[in-house]
Amino acid sequence: MVNGGTTLPKPNFQTMTLTELRQYVLAHRDDQEAWVEFTNKTRPDAVIVSADTPLEEQERIIKELAERTNQ
Repeated sequence: MVNGGTTLPKPNFQTMTLTELRQYVLAHRDDQEAWVEFTNKTRPDAVIVSADTPLEEQERIIKELAERTNQ
């Protein structure tokens, strides 16, 4: 980043919260390093389903999550 001829240090993406990092990525869309950190950042509410999980099981999981969300 350049500001009036001086280079500003990049923030420490690893110490940023997910919200802070998202805001940074939206403001600096060409920053590939920030994008990689954002996509790798842990999401506490994420539900991870293995790619080899049968489709029927994936559908069951999604329906169960939707029901919990609507309660």
